Amino acid sequence: DHKKNPSIFNQSPISMGCGGSKEAPTVKKGPSKPKYSVAVVGFKGPNSSDKDSAGNRYDSVPIANGMVNAGCNCDTIDYSPEEHDAFITKALTYDGLILRIVPGHLSEEGVVAGAQKKFDDAMDQIAIKGKAIWASPVMQTRLGAKDSLVKIKDLNCGLPDTFAYYDKKSFDEGFKKSCAFSPRVIKQNRGKSGEGIWLVWLESKRYCETFGEKSLTDRDRLKLMEMNDNHVEYHTVKEFVEFCTNGVGGDAGNLWASTNPGKYLEGGKAGGGQIVDQRLLPRIVEGEVRMVMVKDQLHQIIHKKPKEGEMSAVNVDSADFTTYPASEPKYKELKTMFDSEIPAIMDALGVAGEPLPLLWTADFIPVDNHKSPFVIGEMNCGCVDISQFDAAIGADLKAVASASANDGYKLTNAMGVKAVQTLDEIKTGGGFTAVGKKGVVTNE
Repeated sequence: DHKKNPSIFNQSPISMGCGGSKEAPTVKKGPSKPKYSVAVVGFKGPNSSDKDSAGNRYDSVPIANGMVNAGCNCDTIDYSPEEHDAFITKALTYDGLILRIVPGHLSEEGVVAGAQKKFDDAMDQIAIKGKAIWASPVMQTRLGAKDSLVKIKDLNCGLPDTFAYYDKKSFDEGFKKSCAFSPRVIKQNRGKSGEGIWLVWLESKRYCETFGEKSLTDRDRLKLMEMNDNHVEYHTVKEFVEFCTNGVGGDAGNLWASTNPGKYLEGGKAGGGQIVDQRLLPRIVEGEVRMVMVKDQLHQIIHKKPKEGEMSAVNVDSADFTTYPASEPKYKELKTMFDSEIPAIMDALGVAGEPLPLLWTADFIPVDNHKSPFVIGEMNCGCVDISQFDAAIGADLKAVASASANDGYKLTNAMGVKAVQTLDEIKTGGGFTAVGKKGVVTNE
């Protein structure tokens, strides 16, 4: 209880309480004999909206101080595509790098062309040299991509009727078959906060009894709800398929209320173009359960319940959020199941030997008549927000309420402990490749 122990963060000599200090908290000086040297890596892009007044990502300083509290030296450094080689030279001096660059920011307009791939390739090469990368580009791609749900579909936490499409022909054929059988969730791989994630129902037509028994026609009508704002629109199957693959206009028509451009297959499989098709679970109205993980340890549970009459729980405007400790009894069975499944999940994704992300999440949806009471609807390890500090965006950490800061530092201190644990494992185990155990590289 932080009220009983106000020094829980051990932040002296720099106050991290964010209440009475005159200066904004900065990264603490590390110990004289640090266990390891670590850096938090950021990027100041042309459209960055996650920075504090000093130009750091708003949660980078708390993460760095969590590393210091765990006995490490820690710096905050920025990646510059224009100074790539100099950055890599410096990055190699650290034992580990914590990547706090939002996926896609290095591909934005105004950034040097090819910067994302060049950075990702460099991080993977640094990992091969035995350094820890949290979370590596390989891990971000395989754990965070929507088609991860296909790779885990046969596990207890997966849904067997989950499909991924990488070209228009397979999407057209597969979706017509799956949606003839049951309501669906169609998910693009990109976007955020529910953008490009559609709940799909047949309009004025009954579902078939057996999967594959029937397929829809181009002219069958659909009811669509986009999860970012719960808006509803109606289109034919042909219009929806065209929108998802080629965008607004042409056979998709121009009468779309969505602000999303479609074109979910753009860039091809190698460029992240994909569409995932999963059964719509009606109990999603009861809410999703987010497991907030620090490496292999459950840190916190967040129940996200849609507001009455809505189905999306992607943000606080459309849902009620309730936070529980990892020990919450009502989720004991879910925690036990997930703990036991993590090795199998990583194996299915081809990253069994990769260091687990320091911070990652898995969202679970309740389900009936399944081998477990919950299934995974999404996973994420790509620069997961530490929302306890978001009041520092455009300001500094003094703007963060003390109770919120207290909660946030518990998380970043736990990350520090797990970072040291991972670095110990690398030191004693001989290091990792970028894609698995040392000497074992999977290519899927």
